[in-house]
Amino acid sequence: MNRRKFIKGAAFAGGATAVAASTFPAPAISAGKKKWNVVSAFGKAGLLGQALEEFAKFVTTASEGKLTIKAYHAGELVKPFEAMDAVQSGAAQMGYGAPYYWAGKSDSISFVAAMPYGLTAQEQNAWLYYGKGIEQADKYAYNPLGLKFLPMGNSGNQMGGWYAKEINTVKDLNGLKFRMPGLGGEILKTFGVNVILLPGVEVLPALTSGAIDGTEWIGPAADMGKGLHKVVKNYYYPGWHEPATILDGFIDMNEWDNLDSSLKEIVKRGAAGMNLFILSRFQAINNNALQKLTKNHGVKLRAYSDELLKAIGNRAAEVLPQIASKSSDAKALYNEIVTIRESMLDWSTYAEATFLEARKAAKMRKI
Repeated sequence: MNRRKFIKGAAFAGGATAVAASTFPAPAISAGKKKWNVVSAFGKAGLLGQALEEFAKFVTTASEGKLTIKAYHAGELVKPFEAMDAVQSGAAQMGYGAPYYWAGKSDSISFVAAMPYGLTAQEQNAWLYYGKGIEQADKYAYNPLGLKFLPMGNSGNQMGGWYAKEINTVKDLNGLKFRMPGLGGEILKTFGVNVILLPGVEVLPALTSGAIDGTEWIGPAADMGKGLHKVVKNYYYPGWHEPATILDGFIDMNEWDNLDSSLKEIVKRGAAGMNLFILSRFQAINNNALQKLTKNHGVKLRAYSDELLKAIGNRAAEVLPQIASKSSDAKALYNEIVTIRESMLDWSTYAEATFLEARKAAKMRKI
């Protein structure tokens, strides 16, 4: 491997190449070279689509063509929620999405994405890279499905969601038709919410037609890009359901095992770079988007009431162990994450939380 090309390829630049296809191209293996197709649950136009294109370019360049990856975005080869099916069937070698999209295949996999009232992005990365989180996710969620897991992005702190009407008390949740995937949706169900799971491309049409009364998505930049503010104006915080969300790359285990150590390292480094790129990019653009939403588009920022957050938090502490008890793998993974959460609480509180509050006292001005 050429080290200069490896380092040069590590920088993500943005921009995406559109790909149109109606059938799966057959990956070729010639002269020791491999070709992979990666199918995504996300569209090609946004940040996640751009990042996937850059990941594919990085691996191809860093490996000097020994492993070429071609990215196909949602709907180009398969529907968004069929990405994992495509990899498991052998039609594609790699997939990309959010772990809770595959909840129907595993009782444990949603815990990889995010846990309500759980870990922040910094804490998740500490768990993944220094707390054996990747190995634990593999053991308890992905390997049993015949897949290899790699974290490939993080949303950072999310917003609570968009609502057609104000939500002030627990009673306001009853009968609500709301789009929320993952464990947060399971908690809302216990309050009488009709939780609806939709891929990203279907969220805006459903909100516009009234098929749903509200939705969560990601954060200000991604939400504005999707146009949610054009339909409803009540924008709630904080995102208790997803304090940060891990995005997943998953690879057919046979394909992964057939890579030599050098190619595996390139793929892992590409995934880690994508993880950092997406988290950093969201952090860079969210505040500007938030200002535009409130100042230019009439969006009303609303905080969930303390009553509501306490009620949901108490329910989360009851419901999450019940969900985790559905299988030995889910129980094991849940316990690992709770252990990490406990180990992070003091430091995150004393360092991050108290500083963010104290920072308000310094009224910095440009000079």
